[in-house]
Amino acid sequence: MEKVTEALAVIEDINAAYGIPTKALAELRAEMADAKVCTPIIGKFSTGKSALVNTLLGYSRKLLKEDITPETAVPTEILYAEEEDSAAMLRNDGTLQRLSLEEYRSLEADASAVKSVRLCLRNSFLREIPDIMLVDMPGFESGFEIHNKAIDNYLPQSLAYIIAFPADDMIVRNSVGNILRELCLHDMPLCVVITKYDKRNDDFDGTFARMKESLKRFVGEREIRYCRTSSFTGDAEELEEYLREIQRQSRAILAEKYRKRLLPMAENTENYLKTLLKGQSLSESELDEQEEKLRRQLDALDHGVAGEQGEFRAETAACAEEIRNDVQCALEAEEATLVAMALNNQDISEHLNQVVRSAVTVSMKKRFVPLLEKYLKKTADLINSGMEGDIHISFSYDSRKLGSGMVSAAVAAAAGILLSVPILGIAAAIFMKLRSNKKRQEAKQEISRKLRGEVFPQVLREVGSGIEMTIAGQTAQVNAAVEKELEEQKNTLEKAMEDVRTRMNEEKDRKEKLGKDLRADLDRIEEIKDGLR
Repeated sequence: MEKVTEALAVIEDINAAYGIPTKALAELRAEMADAKVCTPIIGKFSTGKSALVNTLLGYSRKLLKEDITPETAVPTEILYAEEEDSAAMLRNDGTLQRLSLEEYRSLEADASAVKSVRLCLRNSFLREIPDIMLVDMPGFESGFEIHNKAIDNYLPQSLAYIIAFPADDMIVRNSVGNILRELCLHDMPLCVVITKYDKRNDDFDGTFARMKESLKRFVGEREIRYCRTSSFTGDAEELEEYLREIQRQSRAILAEKYRKRLLPMAENTENYLKTLLKGQSLSESELDEQEEKLRRQLDALDHGVAGEQGEFRAETAACAEEIRNDVQCALEAEEATLVAMALNNQDISEHLNQVVRSAVTVSMKKRFVPLLEKYLKKTADLINSGMEGDIHISFSYDSRKLGSGMVSAAVAAAAGILLSVPILGIAAAIFMKLRSNKKRQEAKQEISRKLRGEVFPQVLREVGSGIEMTIAGQTAQVNAAVEKELEEQKNTLEKAMEDVRTRMNEEKDRKEKLGKDLRADLDRIEEIKDGLR
């Protein structure tokens, strides 16, 4: 991370010296300064999550409330502060309210109005993990919208999830198991923390082994890190060491993220310097010819990129329908389970939510992400082949990061729409009536007909529309990002040509000095690029 920061400073200095805009570099520097690795702690209510965080913090007076209700449970972000303790409450409308720690201790947050609370603490243990942001998540029994929030709000920025199970209740319930299954779809590292270890039963080892087997139903043979803790005895050493391991990885992970962002900026500066250096030896007629060549190439490039964008939009429109069909297949495959749940007086809402989320995740990764990768590769190849000779434009991309963000956006949209329409409430009322008025076999058949004829079609209409709008919106954002990067580099090249013409009539010794400076700065940029690759 230090190398990336140093490289950014060098590029800023060079850009400033030649009048190349530095706004994007300044924005990147500000983002890097606040970058954290997010690590949510999840589980059902009363698993001891908040008590666990209080134990990690080590204060004599508990900071996080440990006996809260679903109505007052909101995600609480905890991170290290160098200067002083502070608290802030972010509402769903985007407003931020500053709080003292005493005000936070007495806070009764309204979970329907508050998005999250952030605590910045000058704490001795947090000082050991300054690049990590812990998030104490509400328990999942407060409704599956909390499940959605835990995934959709924090997955894109998280390195790992910590899942809490109390030693006196190590049953893997569906509310937690389903989120584990979804996290595995995103290749998210998992750590299981056994809280309240002091309350373990005499057959803890046997219970622990059975819990591990139960977890396999949701995560398969995936590797899981296990830690045992007790807030009663103040023992959290295993978890503390796990968090220190994340801290040791975090700088490299953050550096990799920002290295990819900085490399094209370095190449943009390099292209300016090369163009300016080459122009030093051109006559006025040769410069005219070079400028005309640049205009022709840029016009051809704009036309080619527009063609690729149009083809990508057409392919993604068809892809949205394929994803909808995948969701339909997933719903139909779960019909027997949903019927059985309805017959046994179980709410099908959470299960439907999970089926839709999993189906959209898998289908987006299978169908949309490959289209995105193909589009970006073709665009890069077009740019690299279109800019010939001494005129250069660079185009780089991180298809994995873009794809992951789009998958998360589509899943969030699908789940959000599922929550916003009265499908599930209507379905529950229908099934309750059927159970009371029909014999079991007749009710089973009628529930199947209602699922296929009413519930599934409405889910597919609403979710399909949400997926289509999300893909269209995400596609527009990708295209806008491509256009912005190209426009910035085109402006830099055009500035280089203008600067060449401005300097044509400079005295020989000044031109020689400029050429020497340009070659030295090019060497610095090349060293930076080698370090970033």
